[in-house]
Amino acid sequence: STNVTNSSLCDDINECGTNISYCQQICTNTIGSFVCNCIPGFSTNLTNPSICDDIDECKSNASNCEQVCTNTNGSFVCSCYPGFSHNVTNPSFCDDINECATNTSNCQQNCTNTIGSFLCSCYPSFSINVTNSSLCADIDECGTNTSNCQQICTNTIGGFVCSCDPGF
Repeated sequence: STNVTNSSLCDDINECGTNISYCQQICTNTIGSFVCNCIPGFSTNLTNPSICDDIDECKSNASNCEQVCTNTNGSFVCSCYPGFSHNVTNPSFCDDINECATNTSNCQQNCTNTIGSFLCSCYPSFSINVTNSSLCADIDECGTNTSNCQQICTNTIGGFVCSCDPGF
C-alpha cells in the first residue's frame, strides 16, 4: 500500500494482522507476503499450504508406543494391553502386572504370573474347578479309584484315608 506520509514509498501490508492470509494455525508476515506454518503435531497440507493436517504419529512410528498407540488431534496417546501397566519412568513402555503379587488373580490356592496374565493351579489332591478356573475342587480319590485302598476308602478334603473292614 502507498505510504501515508510519502506517496512515493510503499508500505508492507501485514497479511497476518488483517486476516488476508487465511492461515489455519501460524501466520508469519514477510516483506510483501506471508508464510503459513503449523504447530507441532501438524504438517502443511500439500495442496493448500494455508491448511494444517494432523500427523498420525502412530502410523509414522513417531510415537514409540510399545503396545497400543491412539492418534489424537495433534498428538497421540500410548496405552497398554490388559495385564500390563505404563512404565513409571517411560510411559511409552508397558510393564507386566504381577497379578499374583498384587492379589488381583483371585486364585484360591496357587498363582503363577505369566507375561500379561496369570495361571491358577491347585495343591495335590485338588483340581481346577470346571466352572471357575480360580477355584479348586477336591479330587475324590475314592470315587476315581486312585487311592489304592484295599478295603475301605474315605475321601477327605485334600486326600483320603484307607481303613479295614471289621475283623481285619
